[in-house]
Amino acid sequence: MNDILTMGFAYLLGSFPTAYLLGRLFKKIDIRESGSGNVGGMNILRTAGFLPGLLTIIIDIAKGALAIILALNWSSEPLVVFMAGLLVVLGHNYSVFLRYRGGKGLATGMGVFIALSPHTIPFVFLAAVCLTIALKDINTACGAAALSIPVILFFQYQEFVWVLFGLVLAVIILAKHGPDFMAYREGRRNLT
Repeated sequence: MNDILTMGFAYLLGSFPTAYLLGRLFKKIDIRESGSGNVGGMNILRTAGFLPGLLTIIIDIAKGALAIILALNWSSEPLVVFMAGLLVVLGHNYSVFLRYRGGKGLATGMGVFIALSPHTIPFVFLAAVCLTIALKDINTACGAAALSIPVILFFQYQEFVWVLFGLVLAVIILAKHGPDFMAYREGRRNLT
């Protein structure tokens, strides 16, 4: 029962609508109706300014890290820890408090890796930088960099459970980047 509560709490923690609340607090805007409509750090940064954007990113990273830290302390099952990592990102992307709208999972996913496997972050970051240079579009590149996660985890751990975790996490992140990929393909996102 404790494991179910741990996973449920991870989803609710991820669902905490940081960008929505800070948009209301700082600018009295509904972030879902502003900018790109994405309920995440980059959209709040562009529409509400540096401070609310920075706070959103920090809190969203903290959500991911806290979900893992709590799961590691509350459960002895590695599968529960992995599930907590997936559910906190799923909660961020599909918040129960915002009728299943949310962000794209990048900051919260980073928080998961800060607590679970910090040495993975530089490699994913390197993939994102290389893709940004190649694609000339940071949003599309960051979404596409999610594809590197299961590959990096394979080389780091050589264990099926890590690769499966990375693959499912990549799918969760990629699903929210679909509009970016489509816009890039149609030539609407090329920032050159």
